[in-house]
Amino acid sequence: MLSSCATPSHDEVQAWYEQGKALRAQGEPQEAMELFLKAAHSGTDDEMLLGRVYSNMANICRQANEHALAGYVYALSAEHFAASGDDLAYAYALNNMAWEHAVQAHKDSALLLIDEALRVYPLSPLTDKVVETRAAACLFALEYDSVLYYTLPPANDYLMMLRAQTYSYLHVSDSATYYAQILLPRIDNPFYLDDIYYILTHDDSSADAETIRQLSSERADVQKAIEQRHGKLMLAVQLLAQNLYPAPIDRRHMAEAVLILLVCLAVIVFGIVTIRERRKLYDERTEHDTTRRKEMDQTLQLLRESDSLKQELAWSDYNAFRHQTDKLFHGLATTLEQQGLNEQDIRICVLVLIGLPHRQIAATLPCSQKSIGKLKDLTARKLGVSGGQLREKLKALAVK
Repeated sequence: MLSSCATPSHDEVQAWYEQGKALRAQGEPQEAMELFLKAAHSGTDDEMLLGRVYSNMANICRQANEHALAGYVYALSAEHFAASGDDLAYAYALNNMAWEHAVQAHKDSALLLIDEALRVYPLSPLTDKVVETRAAACLFALEYDSVLYYTLPPANDYLMMLRAQTYSYLHVSDSATYYAQILLPRIDNPFYLDDIYYILTHDDSSADAETIRQLSSERADVQKAIEQRHGKLMLAVQLLAQNLYPAPIDRRHMAEAVLILLVCLAVIVFGIVTIRERRKLYDERTEHDTTRRKEMDQTLQLLRESDSLKQELAWSDYNAFRHQTDKLFHGLATTLEQQGLNEQDIRICVLVLIGLPHRQIAATLPCSQKSIGKLKDLTARKLGVSGGQLREKLKALAVK
């Protein structure tokens, strides 16, 4: 444990904090953590300073992806900010705690913390951060429609990245690549690079080969730098875990301190296992969705090339058509009925999904070719998208 024989002055504690911040900015988190711990254990009664010290320590844990521990230390910072009487600092600390809950897929507790932050300080300086945290909580809870709601319009690069990821998960490739291409030339966060690389290599069939090659090279360099940085961060986190409680600890309280430390470590392990399991489930889901999309694309190709499309789908008999549509496209007709679409809407949706031009859609229904565009837009509106986005929306529904 870190200890000091003499009680340091306020100026000394302030200097440790400032030096720690400088070292952290220079990429030396372990040395910074040593100074932050000295400041935390100094016995100072400056609540604002202690809040900032714990906040910096929590930031190091966040950068190391130790989110359970980060949330715990942000809670310590929140206690000191609340005691200092600074409502804005306290609200930011609550929002930081909410973000750590969000990335661990604890959406309900994250939203409760956000609501409390807004109750404490319901003014504009906190607004953007709260929106980011709400969007992240929905993303990790796989509530993609809510993510799109909170990220429109994307006020910063982080919200834009969340929007690109969401469209990628929904297989709306054109929208995913649109935002990824905007972010590509102005990346200032290396952690975005993997997501952009994934989107451009999996969702953008027209991506320039040279761009992909260069991005792959940059990604390898950045990944190596991230791994080196993570090693340093983990040393700092270990130091924090060993010295989290003020020293010296009386022997009578040693068992209690050890128990608390073990609980913290258990929470960290649980968080890591949870994140890994969610990643595994996500990978399995992605592989499953990719297989189903390939099957669907083959079905669409066969139907486009069919000389007897009406016979394939039994257009004259809606019940037969509905049954065949559900069979070919994983319950699509039933899904569309549940969303309030009528018989004509569903017929149009299937023809749009197959990829037929307006002329062939008009001949198949039959109806006037001039009215197809209007009918298509009206149908798309019922699904909450534009006519140009209708086919991608239907593709996403057809693989669920």
